[in-house]
Amino acid sequence: MEVLATGEKIKRARVYKGLTLKEMCGEGLSISKLSCIENNKIKAEPEVLQYISKKLDIDYAYLIESTKTQLERNLKTLKNRKSVEDYEEALIYSLNFSLKSDYYNLAFEFIHLLFLYYLEIKASDKIQDITTTYYHICYKLGKDDYYLVYYSDMGKYLYMSKEYDQGIIYYNLSRNMIGEDINEKEMKLAEIIYNEILCYLSMKDFSSIDKLAFQLDALVDKIKDQDLLGKVYHVLAVVFVTIDEDKFKEYEVKTYQYYQGMEDKICKVMLDFAFAMIYMDLKDQGIEYIRRGLDLCYQCEESIRVKYIVNCIGRLMENHIFDLAEEFCDMALNYAIKSGNGKHIEKAYYYKAVLLEKKGKSEEAEMYMNLSLDALFKHGSKSEKINRYINVANMYYKLGGVKEALKYLTLAMRLEDTL
Repeated sequence: MEVLATGEKIKRARVYKGLTLKEMCGEGLSISKLSCIENNKIKAEPEVLQYISKKLDIDYAYLIESTKTQLERNLKTLKNRKSVEDYEEALIYSLNFSLKSDYYNLAFEFIHLLFLYYLEIKASDKIQDITTTYYHICYKLGKDDYYLVYYSDMGKYLYMSKEYDQGIIYYNLSRNMIGEDINEKEMKLAEIIYNEILCYLSMKDFSSIDKLAFQLDALVDKIKDQDLLGKVYHVLAVVFVTIDEDKFKEYEVKTYQYYQGMEDKICKVMLDFAFAMIYMDLKDQGIEYIRRGLDLCYQCEESIRVKYIVNCIGRLMENHIFDLAEEFCDMALNYAIKSGNGKHIEKAYYYKAVLLEKKGKSEEAEMYMNLSLDALFKHGSKSEKINRYINVANMYYKLGGVKEALKYLTLAMRLEDTL
């Protein structure tokens, strides 16, 4: 990944061979001139470089290869990141070298890859550190195509941060950059609309999705990226549950066909279909899909089954379907304890505590909430612990334990100060 200017290549080869500047010199090449060449203060003539390559026994083509060509090779390699160790460090190095050399087109490519990598690993702090530089590079390049990618990337970051309304604003900005040139950018437009729909779904704002869904439906045949195509089938099926039954059936079939042989994926999409139905007051139909998804989970590994059940409980509780949530909660506890998965155990204990609290069984709820808190300390993040402290504080407040409520609220505030 290292990029070297011609002068640096010469100096390294000369020092490696143990030659002094004086020993390198010959006709047309003085000590001062070679020193300037090595420090990249002057550009050597082709005949001088030919002389140096023979003297040092290094390839002439290697010697004259520009830093830009080396960076372009780095970019090609980094796009196939599986073959690169220290991927993040290599991207940062190539980005900084590109900026130092005013290669803004290349700098844009490197920072875009770095941004996507940080999205993948959910490194919000690192994304915040590079957004100003990312925008500066777009400003330097000054073309809509670059802003289109930048705004789209920012939309993804804001979606990850659960700032869905802000994400929608950036996706709208990104769409504006496409302008009238839609035919050549139909796949990019499809990706933007797909991500915009995800924001609305996360806000449970189905009223704003209709027009976007039909726009995305019209672009499906233009999508060449198979991974994106599967996601689009999935999201269109979810959306059309609420607005067009025939379209839902069409995309439901396409989704199942796309994920054929991947039962864990099909379980997840069935759960999404189920809760879209429940949102539309099709409760019985939604519950049927939930149970069908659970039946399919028995063909999967036990960890996938537990994850399905735990996810299901939370969403059932959000929709006030407490009887089924309680049934699934007992199931989840048994599977989670058997599997030994700490995160699933913690969630199952927490949901059990909430359900018991709703039934007025305060002492049992307190016991399960404390078990949940113990498990969270082993496996949870700081933000998860803060939220749980607040939940425990609320529980004690409702039970009349003001002293205990204040204790847990204070713990949440102290932990928040360390974030």
